Amino acid sequence: MQDRPCVAVAQTTSAIQFSPPDKIGLVPARNNWVPQKIESLLKLGAGRAAEAMLVKARDQTGNTRLCVEKIFRPGWLTRAVYRCAFQAPFAYQNSEDAILACFYRRRVAARLVEALVPGVSVAEPLYVRWDRSSRAFVLGSELIRGRGIRPAPADPQILRRSLQNGFGNPNENNRQPPEEIDGLLRIMRRLEALMHECGLVGSGWQVSQSAVVATANLLRTKSEYVVVDLESGIPALLVPYYLAAGWRMRSMPLFDDLEPRTLRNFVEAHWPKLQTELGRTGYQQLADDVEALIEHTERWKQAEIALGRRSTSLFSRTFRKAQRQRCIDIWQRQEIIDEKTADQFRSSSRLWSRPIFWLGLIPGSPGRFLQRMCGNRLARRTARQAILHRSFRRKLFSEYCDRKTSQWRKAGRISPERNFARLSPRFLANATLAKITPTGLQRWLSDPQQRRTQLARFVLLIASGRYQREYGRQMIRRSLREWTTDGRLHPQEQASLEKQSDSHELDEYARCFGMHLSLKLIMPVLIPLKVGGLAAFAVTKDPWYLLPMAVSPIARTAITLWRMARNRWRGVRYGEALAIGILPLVGSLAFPVQMYAAHKQLATFLIRDNAARLGRWIPIYGGRNSRLEIAAIKAADIPIELLDIGLSVIAWFRGLFPHWKSVQPEEVAPTTLSASRWQRWVDHHIKKLIESEAAQQLINDHIDNLYKQQTHYRKAS
Repeated sequence: MQDRPCVAVAQTTSAIQFSPPDKIGLVPARNNWVPQKIESLLKLGAGRAAEAMLVKARDQTGNTRLCVEKIFRPGWLTRAVYRCAFQAPFAYQNSEDAILACFYRRRVAARLVEALVPGVSVAEPLYVRWDRSSRAFVLGSELIRGRGIRPAPADPQILRRSLQNGFGNPNENNRQPPEEIDGLLRIMRRLEALMHECGLVGSGWQVSQSAVVATANLLRTKSEYVVVDLESGIPALLVPYYLAAGWRMRSMPLFDDLEPRTLRNFVEAHWPKLQTELGRTGYQQLADDVEALIEHTERWKQAEIALGRRSTSLFSRTFRKAQRQRCIDIWQRQEIIDEKTADQFRSSSRLWSRPIFWLGLIPGSPGRFLQRMCGNRLARRTARQAILHRSFRRKLFSEYCDRKTSQWRKAGRISPERNFARLSPRFLANATLAKITPTGLQRWLSDPQQRRTQLARFVLLIASGRYQREYGRQMIRRSLREWTTDGRLHPQEQASLEKQSDSHELDEYARCFGMHLSLKLIMPVLIPLKVGGLAAFAVTKDPWYLLPMAVSPIARTAITLWRMARNRWRGVRYGEALAIGILPLVGSLAFPVQMYAAHKQLATFLIRDNAARLGRWIPIYGGRNSRLEIAAIKAADIPIELLDIGLSVIAWFRGLFPHWKSVQPEEVAPTTLSASRWQRWVDHHIKKLIESEAAQQLINDHIDNLYKQQTHYRKAS
């Protein structure tokens, strides 16, 4: 038997080499990668607690890596849930110990999974930093080029097969192959069992099959599954097992909690297997990371009131010291107190009796402003000069306007060319809109060019057949590209479906589909009216307030009736579209259903794509690659089968009558466009559509090239 290596206890942060690039706010951690320069490339997405940003980072040796930064900047609802559960601000955004616990938890889980669960890995954490512009901590990790769950192929016999099985006549030839999500759930069960066994109980929530959205935390690469998210956004409140575990651990509710003794004993008990798989050095690093994880987790938890935890008394010296240090750190990072005030607080045991603590209970900017006036001499001096000196006040307001304008431009709330140099009425109006409206609505209200573009598109989608066809095809191509990028379609399938979308017989259906989609351009205005109407109906019970809910169905029905009247002599069918278009939520499926008879493959894809969008739209449980989205795609097999049965009945009924020789549609020669002002306007906006698609494709190609360069560099090294 091999000699068992000694397990060294993790050293304090004073023994860690501090990174030189203070300008990026790097937080020291053991064996972390030290970038010198970070460049943001693309926002990848946003969840309940953080947004993911693709960045290009470079260290002092010139090594460049593509990384994913997880910026913990949750919305107000997530912050409110956390504060109600633990009576503290969101930890991953504000606590250095909490974000370091994220870093070491990722590394511990990565080593354990690597050694004990073959075919699965965990995305490696690289560094931790404080982002001053976002006022939030950031966890940087390696970029994983993988895909989510690939839905099973469409099954147009799902109901008939279920009936056969129900009557005891299963047909072996019609048995469907196992779905990919079944294999993923088996892997998630193994990962969750490992997390429970090794003591990372709270982290099991992130890979639990009982959490509907947890399937999005794993990506599939060519060789394995990779866990890309182990950090919770909300407490584990929705699964009975974790409620019971929180009660057993005396920590209600669980939020990435661990059992230190269980984790240490697990690493000790499995040291032969772990050392064989990881090597002596790898095992030693795992042991050190375990101790660092336990240390930072204890510091993090000790500094929160958390009435559901029974480990620390609220009036004990340990808790008061930890909370005082946490508050001082947060106030310093947010520049609420200066260094001299921070030193005074550290040398005193008083915190709850100080005005600055209670002023922090005032939510939002007013509370932070009052805290700065109480604890920051520079802030008080600045406020005094702003009151006494007009020129200084103008400069201060100008800097504030520049800062807010930059934030709005970055968020897409205003035009990239828009700039506010002073506190004008328009600036104050935009500041109000930024607080109470969605991004799209503020952009529409504040940007005249955006309004003109949207209104021009709306007019063209009503009056220009050429623009309607191009818009509908662009929407189809966009969906095809999204599915191909997500690995749900092969490039050959994408090419076949794009070819079908270009056929002449789909021109009318694509045109009408584009007209229906054009109604979404008024969604930024219509959604607040719907919400207000529902609220007014709930109070007054007057059904007239529900009229905004019927705007889209009525508009779709009017468009379909108009096209029926216009093409009454061409023999184009509109019955299915008329019936579907009047339904809420699913009314946009009207012309995909109508297309089903002509191009079954393309129509099947559009129906499944709309079902996926509905699954992602549902709050809390929805989202990309969630089980709810996959279930919605699978549920789309039912209307597909009903359509298939209906078309079969129609074909049988038509077979009772004499067959007329079908006439192939004549090829329509392209007409030479006139140089009229109207045609030039149409050409201009079609060009904008094409440029928008080309710009998105250019971004994707650029990211692919960077990733290939990084892969080539690693192989060469």
